[in-house]
Amino acid sequence: MLARAVLLLLLVAAVHSIYEDQIGLYDWHRRYVGAVEHRVADSRAIVVATKKNILAALHPRTGEIMWRHKFKEEDAVSVEPVVCGDEVVTYHSSNRYRHWDILTGMLTLDTRHHEETEVLFYTSLSYEKMIRVTRSTLYWGKHENLGSSLIDIPAEMNLAGYMKSGVKVEGVLYNRANGQCKIVQFDGNQDSARVTDVQVPWNRAQDIKLVSSEDSIAGLQGDSIFYKTVGAESFKVAKLTDMGISWSVNSIESAGKSAYIVSGNQLSAVIAVKDGKIRAVKAIGKDVVGQVVGSDHIVLISRPDNTISLVQLSNGFEAHSYSLGTRGYGRGQVRSLATLTSSHPCSLVTTVRIPGLFLVWEDESLTVVGNNETCGWIREESLSSVVSATMLDLPASSFIPVNLHKHTNPIKLWTERVSLQLMDLQKLINLYFGTAVSEVSPEMERDSFNLNKLIFTVSTVGKVHVLHSNTGRIIWSRYLDDITPLSNGQYQVHLVRSASHYPLPALVAVFGATLDGKKAVLTVLNPLDGSLQYRQEFDSKLAQVQLTSVEDNEFSKVLLILTDDKQVHTYPPNLHELVEHIPLYFTVVYPEQMLLKGFVLHGTKAEETWSTHLRGDKVLAVNSKATNDAVYSQGRVLGDRSVLHKYINPNVMAVAVESGSADKGQVDVQLYDMISGTQLYHSRHKQYSGPVHMLVVENWLLYHMWCSKLRRYEVVIVEFFLPSAPNTTDFSSLFPRTPSFSIQQAYIATSPLSAITVTTTLKSITNRAVLFAEASGRIALVPKALLDPRRPTIPTAEDRQEQLIPYTPQLNLSPMSYVTYNKTLQDIRGMITGVTGLESTSLLFAYGTDLYFTRVTPAKTFDMLNEDFDYYLIGLVLLGLLFGTIVTQALAENKALNKKWK
Repeated sequence: MLARAVLLLLLVAAVHSIYEDQIGLYDWHRRYVGAVEHRVADSRAIVVATKKNILAALHPRTGEIMWRHKFKEEDAVSVEPVVCGDEVVTYHSSNRYRHWDILTGMLTLDTRHHEETEVLFYTSLSYEKMIRVTRSTLYWGKHENLGSSLIDIPAEMNLAGYMKSGVKVEGVLYNRANGQCKIVQFDGNQDSARVTDVQVPWNRAQDIKLVSSEDSIAGLQGDSIFYKTVGAESFKVAKLTDMGISWSVNSIESAGKSAYIVSGNQLSAVIAVKDGKIRAVKAIGKDVVGQVVGSDHIVLISRPDNTISLVQLSNGFEAHSYSLGTRGYGRGQVRSLATLTSSHPCSLVTTVRIPGLFLVWEDESLTVVGNNETCGWIREESLSSVVSATMLDLPASSFIPVNLHKHTNPIKLWTERVSLQLMDLQKLINLYFGTAVSEVSPEMERDSFNLNKLIFTVSTVGKVHVLHSNTGRIIWSRYLDDITPLSNGQYQVHLVRSASHYPLPALVAVFGATLDGKKAVLTVLNPLDGSLQYRQEFDSKLAQVQLTSVEDNEFSKVLLILTDDKQVHTYPPNLHELVEHIPLYFTVVYPEQMLLKGFVLHGTKAEETWSTHLRGDKVLAVNSKATNDAVYSQGRVLGDRSVLHKYINPNVMAVAVESGSADKGQVDVQLYDMISGTQLYHSRHKQYSGPVHMLVVENWLLYHMWCSKLRRYEVVIVEFFLPSAPNTTDFSSLFPRTPSFSIQQAYIATSPLSAITVTTTLKSITNRAVLFAEASGRIALVPKALLDPRRPTIPTAEDRQEQLIPYTPQLNLSPMSYVTYNKTLQDIRGMITGVTGLESTSLLFAYGTDLYFTRVTPAKTFDMLNEDFDYYLIGLVLLGLLFGTIVTQALAENKALNKKWK
């Protein structure tokens, strides 16, 4: 009996496997690194450390990831990486120093220093020697032992800046309280260091910011600038007016070797230090970043138009200039830049050979640009921070007849129908003579089985991307720099009008918040080209959005928008009369107040109908049924031919609340009716804690959490049934059918999960399967049969007739159950599924630091012929049957005729 059960379990899991030649045929994987915080450019690689605690190397010619490493939050890279020979040296917040091979990313040295203090400065003097400065000590020595202590820094002193020229390094220690200043001078040739006191020339009563620029340091106070070079005994002072800067300036920034940019409200200026003297080079715009390249040039990028200028430091001559605003690079403004070596193919071609530029943009994209429009590459790193996504159907071919507008006037309706029929006739004539031209590209046309989709994504920074599901190619992108995510860290995305209503454009609504988070913002885009169709800013925060089934005359579904001031708005605007006759309800969760409230719509106002206090300390998860959750069967046939009738309530919401400490706390899982506020289910799990991932589908509830008592992760499945058959299939929460009983079961999960979802098909005929995104980076397709709460410990004859799998406490998944096969995805945050024209096939899109797309078939492709199907053989068989039919018919007629003559 046990052997049969194990064999059945393996057979159920094996249906999800693919052949080796199918890898990459229906799926794609895109790898990213995230928003760059620290970077160093080299001729062999561009090494970046990102906000996602990732250290990676990008190929300078192609932008592809050469290698990538992920660290924990407490072990992130905290200072700029340093290139030392063939290695990259990184310092981490865990006080560890690591050496990596710059080409392969192999770890060659991992050292931890005993001193638990922050590193302020780290640089390499040679292949073997280094110098670093912490808040309390200056160290020098070999990389392997992290140097020996040389000078103790007093606690009241701070490292205000540092300078480096060859193997000579100077650090400026400054006490803002009493104005005391010390210079630490280190000579790598003599392996010696000394400390000297320096009198500061600026006003000690006012703050001053000192900025390092490789071999010099400078500060700004009022209309005077103070500077010092390596080897100089003291600071020097110069008046801005003496350098020709007549406007007021308020900030100073470094621009590379011996160059600075001073900025004011009107203009900025480039100043340079050379031979111990400082002078102004050129007046520029008020918002500029720059970087010195070569020996006598500086690259300036003026914002917000992102114009690149190449200026000669000796005479201020502008040798080269062009704008990036129209060249299809990143959106927003340039945040920082670094220079590549002069051997890079994107180097600016001028009278001197100037390196190409590595740019970090405001929308988190990375680019390498040069002097011509075709040179360089771009990485859309904002795709590593996708927080909301949805799948959209591609438009049908323009040769397919279009839908009519909803006119109440019969004359307008008749004239529009006749004109459309004439247009269709013209298209058919053009198609017959071969002169027809589709108004959309073949890639953007819907295929026969609706397998190709558009994936609409919104990132944390407000960058919108639309990807083609077949290849993962970015169709278009748009940077919405005036919105931020809502209070839950996500955007709300709704499809208002599909692409089936040509020539009307498709519409997607994106709900976010203003930059200060105090107001809600609605942005409506055309998903086919990214054009802005509508924008509205509300007076308060967003409480809830509901997509109704009511359509206006142009096939746009009406959105009901509830704000915190209990005002109800609509999109398209001013359409309250379309929904006044429909009773519409809202349910809003207030996690700060631990409240759950229900509202009913009355005109433009929302009236509170019920309120429930959630007992606990923190709301862990909230989940409700999807609006397109189709139910194929109202019941479940048992082995004895009786029927368990499902409790199908489309208005349920599940809430998980945590209370107590992490080790001795508890998790309460509750199920509410969103219309009446009735509590339908409550389960208390003691000594459990979050995170909790929940799923509400059909008549079952699934959630995953951590059991602190047994030190393991568990998956709980609950199914709800009715005691008898309902009189009607229509459901009303105002006259509820209270479930008389529920069946639940718990299973031991083999690993922690980061997201869960369920497969969706067109009619929901195919058996459901649950998709588990593991924290290890794999996605498993688990059949619903394995998560059935009715799995018996000892199967009876009726259980075997029903094909129930015997119960085992642990969910042991076969390696063939993983739809990612041998791929590992980084930090999966969410997954969405989409329907296709094939009932057997569902689409999966997973997003996190990486993106992944594939097709899943929980019950195999029962509605498709196999790829190796022999069409020639079946054709020959059909021809043989046709020939046999003709012959036998003739023989039968002859036989009947002969019989009549007898």
